[in-house]
Amino acid sequence: MKYFKQLGAGLLLLLSSHAFSQKNTPSLLYEVSGKGLTKPSYLYGTFHLLCQKDLQISPVALEKLKGTEQLYLEIDMDDPKELSSMMSSMYLKGQTLKDLVSEADYDYLNQFFKDSLKTNLEMVKQMKPFMLMSMIYPKMLGCTPGSPEMVFMQKATTDKKPVLGLEKAADQFAVIDKPGPKKGAEQLVKYVREYGHSQEEFNTMLELYRKQDIEALYEASEKDPDFKDQLQDLLWQRNSNWIPVITKSIHEKPSFIAVGAAHLGGPKGVLALLKEQGYTVKSVNTRAN
Repeated sequence: MKYFKQLGAGLLLLLSSHAFSQKNTPSLLYEVSGKGLTKPSYLYGTFHLLCQKDLQISPVALEKLKGTEQLYLEIDMDDPKELSSMMSSMYLKGQTLKDLVSEADYDYLNQFFKDSLKTNLEMVKQMKPFMLMSMIYPKMLGCTPGSPEMVFMQKATTDKKPVLGLEKAADQFAVIDKPGPKKGAEQLVKYVREYGHSQEEFNTMLELYRKQDIEALYEASEKDPDFKDQLQDLLWQRNSNWIPVITKSIHEKPSFIAVGAAHLGGPKGVLALLKEQGYTVKSVNTRAN
């Protein structure tokens, strides 16, 4: 079960390695108030997989979580039905990776997986390309990663708070898979063949996240040629879909909402959309003085 939760976090990382913009004090934590709310709710931007040294959630953020009454994640990774839905969406139907790439590209990928991931591609060739790409992120991090979402889930469970999802796993997978397996396979080949460049880009995004530099992260996403065409589906449309769920939840109970940080910023980000709805949104300083 833990494996699939971490794998789910890896998939979420595909959706949030790119984006942001907010003229606030740099922060990953934001307070939402006003418009008749009797108590504030909070939004927290995550990087879905992190090494333990980066997985130290700010005591301020944990205090705000403790003061709320429910936790929302992108999907409810504590729901067995959602995990089952994720598992059923992992595999190609009626074809394998061999049918999607040239023989030369397949051999190159197979060697990379053997050398770098200690995995025989033949054993996982039925998996969809985005699943195979998600397997690469732990190598990029250079550690056995953990997930901020898992930390928040554990805290919420300890405090007997409900854990809920902004969307269904099936809907999230449909967005990831929208370009189709052929396009996904092309992206996988490019990612691996240009691994040095891919690693550099990943390191840059991770460093910007550590700095909580939302403006720079958003600008980086806008310039990324591989994902620019997919931003509408991966980020902006999902942000728009979440707003009714978020506004309903925060009026029912004070809520702590943790989503990929890529979803927070920019003119179509969750923060901007909430401001358009009339809410007061301000950054919360989480750094030690």
